[in-house]
Amino acid sequence: MLIEIIATNLDEAINAERYGADRLELIHDFELGGLSPQLELAREVCAAVNIPVNVMVRPHGENFIHTSQHMTTILHEIDYLLSNTKVSSIVFGSLTENNVINIKQLEEVIRLLENSAVGLTFHRAIDVSHDVVAAYQELQNYVPHLTRVLSSGGKQSAPEGAAQLAIMQQDSRGVILLAGAGITPDNAANLVRATKVSEIHLGTGVRTNGKLDQSKFEILKNNLINL
Repeated sequence: MLIEIIATNLDEAINAERYGADRLELIHDFELGGLSPQLELAREVCAAVNIPVNVMVRPHGENFIHTSQHMTTILHEIDYLLSNTKVSSIVFGSLTENNVINIKQLEEVIRLLENSAVGLTFHRAIDVSHDVVAAYQELQNYVPHLTRVLSSGGKQSAPEGAAQLAIMQQDSRGVILLAGAGITPDNAANLVRATKVSEIHLGTGVRTNGKLDQSKFEILKNNLINL
């Protein structure tokens, strides 16, 4: 079972690795669902830890619809990350005004990544798409360039969306399904059993009063030890 932990600064990244994270997702601004971190911070974090670092590329928190100006910013940030960091995967997502996957913008990102070893994670924009299962099936057309999809099964939390996540996992054709949102040390094992996912994503679930809590990492890993 792979455990991905959200980090928002260098200290969190170092501590998350020390507490047992298998991979990091580096973001800015929890309250807006994660925005692009400062590019220099991304460089520092990637250099400081020995586990993979996935970096969020999302210039605004209003929704998951990106203008051409937003896309210019997104592509610039990705280009910087490719040239200046050891980023493992770019975390990106885009919808049209009809809440379906914005294929044109997805393909722009893929073209920038296709000659690199850097992966692509489609983030929780999928959870506000018109049909989460249909969107997941469509995204699988972009294997191997698209590596994984972060989803709560179209619900507010992954435990609430467990039934949908199980369907998505069963339908997977090469894209890794990363379950996230509302996962805690206490509900993680039941979620994994119900969905058969191989990767989980946690943020507030391993924090106390906003700070990473080593004891929660220990409980989480202990509860998952036999899965």
